Amino acid sequence: MNGPAAPERFGAVGVALLATTGLVWGAAYVFIREGILFGASPLAFASARYLLSAGGFSLLAALRRETFPSRRALGVSAGVGGLLNIGLYGGLLYWGEQYTTGGYAAVLASTLPLLTVFLGFFLLASERLGAVGLAGMAVGFVGTTVLVLPELTGASALGTWEGPLFVLGAMVCAGVGTVLLRRFGGGPQGLWQIGSQFVVAGLLLGGAALVLPSSRALPLSVGVLEMLALLVGLSSLVGYFTYFALHHRVGPVRANVVAYLTPLVGVAVGTGLYAEPVTIWEISGVVIVLGGVSLVLWESSRKGSLARPPEPQPRPVASPRVPPPSGSDPEDRLPSPTGR
Repeated sequence: MNGPAAPERFGAVGVALLATTGLVWGAAYVFIREGILFGASPLAFASARYLLSAGGFSLLAALRRETFPSRRALGVSAGVGGLLNIGLYGGLLYWGEQYTTGGYAAVLASTLPLLTVFLGFFLLASERLGAVGLAGMAVGFVGTTVLVLPELTGASALGTWEGPLFVLGAMVCAGVGTVLLRRFGGGPQGLWQIGSQFVVAGLLLGGAALVLPSSRALPLSVGVLEMLALLVGLSSLVGYFTYFALHHRVGPVRANVVAYLTPLVGVAVGTGLYAEPVTIWEISGVVIVLGGVSLVLWESSRKGSLARPPEPQPRPVASPRVPPPSGSDPEDRLPSPTGR
């Protein structure tokens, strides 16, 4: 019995999936900003999006007849992913976008792969960086400094210091959640598990909107409803579906090329459609950060190729192969986008 098929290189379908995922995830940051500008409270807006998305994921799982996960798998996914990957991530992201542009938030999101690798180095015994990976982390730190320094010093046209502070806090939460799910989650997250994460996050942020001394407004205006529909239909449902299809087709290393497209799309949509400002600091910072991401992904890809055993020769009688435990392949430990 043969093992799983090796991932393909990018073909026409892979390129289409990559472009679609990068487009809907990169534009999500701009849709969030526009919904807030139309008068939606950040926490109420996030809660509505997540609860509607949860219903959509559950419907897709039922239509696809996806096997319902075990109680433990569902509990870990809902607890860790719902609290960190979606809940705290979304709450901080939406709150931060009160103070900055959607394009700038998308640029800051390019730091997530580096943060995930950095946190995995300390929290996962299997995660170890070589010289190239460490160099990539250093380059990424320099790029992040370039990105946030103008806002922290009050010398930027993109907003105030609260924006990058909350958005980077969101990326840290997503990074911690990704690493913990990798350690305790027991394998890939199915649609039922993703839906459970969105339910927990939606309820958490909805409760926070009611309790915290902040606006609870969610006007049912055309602008707010339009942004909500785009976030639920495109950024959540289409985005996750195309990403996991891409992941299955080309493998995790190549799928994470989407990290390069997200900031570019965010800036292009924000500037081209909504006249958001863009600065030389923003452009320089994201180029440096993506350079660091390139080094880390290159090292991970190289380790993955070196760690793969040669294909076994066919035998007359073959016993079923037990698939390796989650995380045994270095490529499976790469950071993946989350919680857009």
